[in-house]
Amino acid sequence: MAHAILLVEDDPVIQSLSKSALEEAEFAVEACGTVADALKAFSKKAPDLVLLDIGLPDGTGFDVCRGLGLGERRNLPFIFLTAKGDIKTRLEGFKLGACDYIQKPFAVEELFARVRVHLRLKHAHDELSRRNLDLEIRERLRQDLTDMILHDLRTPAASIKGTLEIVASRGLISEGDASKFLRQAESAAEFMLLMLNDLLDVSQADQIGLRPETSEIGLSVVLKKATDLFENRCRRKNIFLRVAYSGQPRTLVTDPGLLFRILANLLSNAINASGAGQEIILSCAPSGAAVRFAVSDRGPGVPQAIKARIFEKYVASSWSEATEGRGRGIGLNFCQIASRALGGAIRMEDNPGGGSVFICEVPARIGTASHPA
Repeated sequence: MAHAILLVEDDPVIQSLSKSALEEAEFAVEACGTVADALKAFSKKAPDLVLLDIGLPDGTGFDVCRGLGLGERRNLPFIFLTAKGDIKTRLEGFKLGACDYIQKPFAVEELFARVRVHLRLKHAHDELSRRNLDLEIRERLRQDLTDMILHDLRTPAASIKGTLEIVASRGLISEGDASKFLRQAESAAEFMLLMLNDLLDVSQADQIGLRPETSEIGLSVVLKKATDLFENRCRRKNIFLRVAYSGQPRTLVTDPGLLFRILANLLSNAINASGAGQEIILSCAPSGAAVRFAVSDRGPGVPQAIKARIFEKYVASSWSEATEGRGRGIGLNFCQIASRALGGAIRMEDNPGGGSVFICEVPARIGTASHPA
């Protein structure tokens, strides 16, 4: 299909010669000589390229450019035809978005060359835009499918956890070893639910943000729940998990679920990074109007190359691949999103003597000021 060109030129000789030459080269040319006719021709059919004279009887080519909003149409090249060679005129055209200019009088070969170059560039731009749109659609479909699968997985995971809780609460299994396995299975189911929720919340945060649901919770409750979750895992790896808690407040007004999941992610990473016989410390202390949580380990530490980006999505996977956990770089990104949702912040430091310290500060009561972490 022939490329459509709108030629706006008031000189009848130049218009006729240019139109004939372009049509011989198999371009479809619509020619006119006024601002009004140019606007009318464009409204009937948008061309692939515009050749635009500056001096017109009822205005200028600049008026056509502004009237059609050519500067905002990044996929529509337009070339000025001008008898003026001064820099001011050329700069005015480029400011309005022109991709090129041709100074009159010009050779037909020069006209062809410039038209073909800019049409090839337009084709490349359009193809790239099409591919980008296709990739965006594919990514959206992939994300929607992932979210759907994760959402559906939460139901059986919650069912498994609920069943284990019922079995444990009714004393249906009483032998020591069997009871221990039951607790391990319950912890595994709960951790699976945490990971699924992290993935869903990170996806949701990209679209509408993360919205906390606040209530009052005792600090000791949050700390115990987080450490109990990893009791069996620490025992298997011969890792010592210690809690250091001092000062006030004893309660928080926050989103208990988000806070618990932040601590669970940080503890999980610390366990992955730690070896047998090493100690992990979960500390909690007041910090002005905020509460400071810190998880420190004696593992290999975070590589220098990714320290500045450790909380970005998928970045931490290159660090965690060297550990037992084989994480995919979602947990720390969730921690950052959740910390901000709670009105706080999170950071990472090197642990003196080796290892890492992840520090999260959140307001003791959501809505109050906290020290930036």
